[in-house]
Amino acid sequence: MAVDPAPASASKMDSSPNRKLGITVSPDEASSLPATNGSASVEAGPDDQHINNDAVGHALTAERSCGISAKTRKRDSAEPCGQPGPKRVKSPTSTQNGSIEPLPQDPNEPVQPVASFNKETWQGFCEIESEPAYFSAILRDMGVQGINVREVVAMQPWFLETIPRPTYGLILLYRYRDHGSSDQPTESSNHVWFANQLPAQNSCATLAMINILMNNTDIEIGDHLQQFKDFTKDFTPYQRGEALACFDFIKKIHNSFAKKMDILEADKHLSYKAKKAQRLLNDKKARRESTDSAATDESAEGYEDNAHHFIAYVPVGHEIWMLDGLNARPMSVGTFDTSRGEDWLSTAADSILAILAGGGDDYTGFAIIQSPLLSLRKQACLAINCIKCTELRLDEISPDWRSFTINDSSPPHPQMLGIEDQLSAHPVPDTLAATIAGEEMRDLLKRRTIMLKDLDHLATNIVSEMQNEAEEAQKAAQGRFDCGPVIKLWAEMLAGNGYLEQNLDRFIGSKGRDKKAKK
Repeated sequence: MAVDPAPASASKMDSSPNRKLGITVSPDEASSLPATNGSASVEAGPDDQHINNDAVGHALTAERSCGISAKTRKRDSAEPCGQPGPKRVKSPTSTQNGSIEPLPQDPNEPVQPVASFNKETWQGFCEIESEPAYFSAILRDMGVQGINVREVVAMQPWFLETIPRPTYGLILLYRYRDHGSSDQPTESSNHVWFANQLPAQNSCATLAMINILMNNTDIEIGDHLQQFKDFTKDFTPYQRGEALACFDFIKKIHNSFAKKMDILEADKHLSYKAKKAQRLLNDKKARRESTDSAATDESAEGYEDNAHHFIAYVPVGHEIWMLDGLNARPMSVGTFDTSRGEDWLSTAADSILAILAGGGDDYTGFAIIQSPLLSLRKQACLAINCIKCTELRLDEISPDWRSFTINDSSPPHPQMLGIEDQLSAHPVPDTLAATIAGEEMRDLLKRRTIMLKDLDHLATNIVSEMQNEAEEAQKAAQGRFDCGPVIKLWAEMLAGNGYLEQNLDRFIGSKGRDKKAKK
């Protein structure tokens, strides 16, 4: 659910005039300097104004000539300041009214990323776009191998049958509302790994994926997640949620898609929730009228009404469990029997459609599936080993067997398919090797031709899947880039050179121009 994380701790900016001028002075030296707020005092005369400018100028000259701050000089007073700075900086000039003009910024100086430090120090989970490529990138960065995340546009059983198998879990994103899951039965669920979503944490998307991964032994989840799973084995769901909220490894990967504006919006909503909680605490009988009492898009109530939430469905044994981080425990939604040909997705679809029955079509779904590269590469390894076994048998029968082939082609190089280190793990089965050893040249040549065609088809599919993963990685890299500071700087430059003011009418609609004309 889109629940805001705790706000980042922001350091207070020093509002002293010396900080604004870019001067670093000690408290003793600051007390000796005349007070100024950037302009001359109202009661000061021309002489006092001249003294202020001279004092500030001497302070600037002393600091920049040594190349160190006053605090550093006070700590290391024994060291001479004879080493000049690497670059001579022009001192700021003072105007007639006593104000100090700031130094112009070098246009060639690279712009520092504004939001980079926020992602590292922010203690919450930010909302991220519900994009399958982003989710796949998050799981791969965590060390999960052999999986893909695919969008599911419909939750009807007939559509779920088209999802590639094996499917490890389903994720539903829908507009949150109470669907009666709080009145769930208290069946035993100790064998299901489940973590709660803590308040003020927008981690429901990542949490849904982790809840699925931790309940499937066929997925290689990587060292970090495996250690986390072992560490939280005996924890309660709430304790696992606390541990997940403190797991910086997952938090940094999740927040790598966060923008500075996303973090500000999350902190803003958290303040709304704090005000709402305080208001309800002070007035339990009646709701106090306020500017935030109406459910608008800018209010906490409006935000909650429009909030969307991720929940997971995963098979564990012969049961299907709904894992909602906002519930106290997992909820069993049905059973299935594979011996009868039953598929868990059709049973999960009934539960999903029941939730969506009262909320319209405002939803989307995702499926965590096995990457097609696993099966394709396994088949390619087996095909290459069979071709080698067939060629060895042909060499035994006739060393010049290649003269009997037409348009002979060699198999693709294993390195190109990414299977160079996997060939030994998929040897030719003993029964097939015995069959090849008993065939004659004609049958062997025919077998080899068929296997080469199959291998070419497999290689085409492997290259296509590798290209898809590369495109997902590129899309994720673009999604991690924050364009906000660049746009802000560009707008400031346009405003600084007067372009925005000169072309303001071009960006105002017809209604805005009419109102301006009437005034």
